[in-house]
Amino acid sequence: MRAVVLKEPGVLKLESVPDAAPEPGEILLRVRDCGICGSDLHAAKFGIGMPPDTIMGHEFAGEIAALGEGVEDWKVGERVVALPYMSCGACAWCRRGNGYHCPSSRPIGIGALPGAYAELVRVQPAHTLRVPDAVTMRQAALVEPLAVGLHGVRLGRVRPETACVVMGAGPIGAVTILWARHAGARGIVASDPSPGRRALAERLGAHAVVDPTAQDPAAALRSLAGGVDPELVFECVGVKGTINAAMLLAGSHGRVVVLGACAETDEIFPLVGIMKELELAFALAYGRAEFAEALDALATGAIDAAPLVTDVIDLADVPEAFHALERPSTQCKVLIEFS
Repeated sequence: MRAVVLKEPGVLKLESVPDAAPEPGEILLRVRDCGICGSDLHAAKFGIGMPPDTIMGHEFAGEIAALGEGVEDWKVGERVVALPYMSCGACAWCRRGNGYHCPSSRPIGIGALPGAYAELVRVQPAHTLRVPDAVTMRQAALVEPLAVGLHGVRLGRVRPETACVVMGAGPIGAVTILWARHAGARGIVASDPSPGRRALAERLGAHAVVDPTAQDPAAALRSLAGGVDPELVFECVGVKGTINAAMLLAGSHGRVVVLGACAETDEIFPLVGIMKELELAFALAYGRAEFAEALDALATGAIDAAPLVTDVIDLADVPEAFHALERPSTQCKVLIEFS
C-alpha cells in the first residue's frame, strides 16, 4: 500500500509499504479522507516520540475493508470513523469513555501505531462509529478536530454570556469558534496574523477578528462586549510563548484553555496568574461521547463544518503540504483524499 512515512525529523516521503492487516479483535479500514493536524506539523518537525518510518495521520474516515478474528456486529463496506487510539477496554478510564488516559493506550498516527497517511489503517471496534448517510466522507474526517474543539469549549464552560478570545484561527481555533458560537457566546474575538484565516474566522462566526501584530485582542473584546475583559482565552497556536500571552490577555478571575500543542519547553510568568487568580486548563483530546456528539452535529446540520476544508490533496502531495503549512496563508483544514 502507499503511505507517507516520517524518515527523520522534518523529512516525509511517499513509499510503498506492506499492506496493513487486522489483528484479532481489530477492524481494518480503507482510508477515504484524512486531515493534516497542527500537532502533526509539530511532531514531524521535532520527531518527538516518533521513530523513523512512522506513519502519521489521526483524523480519518474510511470504509471497513476487513474484520479481524472475533469481531462481530460490523460489516465490510460500512462507512465509519474511529477514535485514533487502542486501549485495554477494561480499566476505569476506558469504562468512562476516556481511553486516551488508559495506562495501556496506544495512539494511532503519533508513533505507537501506524496512522492514516496510508491506504489502510487498523482500529478497534470499541472506538469505531458508523457514519450517518447524511454525512459525507470529507465531513466525517472532520469529526476528530471537531471533537477537540467541543472538548475545549466544555473545559472553558462557555455560556451564552461568555466573552472570549480565540488565539489562532487555524484548524483548532476554527472549530473552537464554531462550538463557542454554537454555545451562544456573546463575544468571540479571533486573533491571527494571517488575513486569510481571519476572513475564515469571521465566516465561521467570530464577532470580530484582529491581527495580533497590529491590534490588542483584549481591547477588541472590550469594545465588543461593553468594556468586559476577556473572561476566557483559548490558546490554539501551540508555539513557545503563547500560553503566557494568553495569560496576559485574560482578565481577573479568567480562564485559559490550552488547545495548542507546543512541542518545546516553554515558560510562563506565574505572578500573572497569581495576581489575576487565573484558571489554566490543558486539553488532551476528547471523550467518546464528545466524538459521537460531533458526528451527530454534522448529521443534523447543527454545525456547518464545510468552510473548514480549504484544500484537498493527494497522498503524494503531503510532504509539499507540510512545507506550505509552515507559513499558512489561506489554509485551514487540508484533507488527503484517496480515490
